[in-house]
Amino acid sequence: MRSFWPRWRAGFSFAGKMPEEKRFVFSGPKARLDKFLADRLAPLSRTRVQKLIESDIVFVNGRTEPGRRLLEDGDVVTVTLPEFAALPAAAEGRIPVLHEDPALIVVDKPADIVVHPAGPHRQGTLVQRLWPKLAPAWDKTVRAQGGAFDRPGVVHRLDKGTSGVMVLAKTPHAAENLSRQFAERTVKKTYWALVRGIPRTDSGRIQSVVGRSRRHPGRMTVKEEGRWSETDFKVLERYPSSQTALLELHPLTGRTHQIRVQLAALGHPVVGDALYGDTAASQEARPLLHARSLEFTHPARKRRMTFQAEPPKDFLLFMRRQKKIGRPPHARRNRTDR
Repeated sequence: MRSFWPRWRAGFSFAGKMPEEKRFVFSGPKARLDKFLADRLAPLSRTRVQKLIESDIVFVNGRTEPGRRLLEDGDVVTVTLPEFAALPAAAEGRIPVLHEDPALIVVDKPADIVVHPAGPHRQGTLVQRLWPKLAPAWDKTVRAQGGAFDRPGVVHRLDKGTSGVMVLAKTPHAAENLSRQFAERTVKKTYWALVRGIPRTDSGRIQSVVGRSRRHPGRMTVKEEGRWSETDFKVLERYPSSQTALLELHPLTGRTHQIRVQLAALGHPVVGDALYGDTAASQEARPLLHARSLEFTHPARKRRMTFQAEPPKDFLLFMRRQKKIGRPPHARRNRTDR
C-alpha cells in the first residue's frame, strides 16, 4: 500500500486549507475504476481521471488502485482534491500587462521565462506569476483535476528565450474560444528576428515539413516526416558589415520551434540560437526572436483586437551595434562631437 498523503503536482502548492474529499459508494455490475470516476467527475475526461489516479489522490477502500481495477458492490471510492494556489515566493516577478479585461489578459512576456510548469521548469513560470489574475475563474478547474491541469489560461506558447506578446484566457470559456482561433489559423502573429546572413530576396514564404529530430529529441528539424509548416518573411533592415539582418515573420502554422528551425534550414539561424546553428551564439544570452504583435477576435466582444510589444533592451542593443559597425569612422566621430 502506498502512502495515503498524495504527491502534490509540482508547480502548484498546498495552500494550507483542508483538502476537499469526494466520496462515492459503488453499486451495480463490476466496472473499471477510471470509467466509474469519469462518469462521476464529469466533465473531466477519462484521461484526466487517469492522471488523478496516477497522482495517488484516488482511493478504493482506503488503498490506491490502478485505473483498471474492477469495482464491486460496496466499494468506497474517495478522491482527495487539494486547494491549489500559485507558489508564493517562487512565483513573484513583474510581468508587463498590455491589456486586461474579464475574459483575457495580454502580456509582454520577458525572455528567459517558461510559460507553464513543465519538465525541470517547475517554479517562477508565467502562469504562476499571473496566477492571482487567473485564479478567480481557474481555481475550481485546477482543483477538480487534482493538479493534473498545470497550464490554466494557456492557449498558445512562446519558447523560454522568446520575448513578446502573449494572450492568456482568464476563463475556461475564453480559453476554448481562443484555442479554436489558433487551431483555425485566424490569429495573426508577427515576429521580429535578427538573423545571421542576409536573405537574397526582400520577402518570401518558407514552406517545409517540420518534425522532431531522431538524434536529438529536444530539437526539431526539416525532414520528410513531420507536419507541413509555412512562414512568410520580409527583410526590414540589412547590416552588410556584420552580415546580419532584421526580419519580420508571419507564421501561418504553429509548429514547435517553427521559425527557428525554418530559418536555420535556409542558412539564416536566429542570432543567439545555439540549438539551431548559430556558431557565435555565446555572444548573446538567448535567441533574438521577439513576438512583435498579435491580432485575434475577442471571445466576448466579437471584434478584432491587435496588441504590440516593443523589442526588449538586448534586441535593440544588438540592432544599434550593427548600425554602428556599418557607419564610417568619421561619421561616428562627428556624431560624438556634437
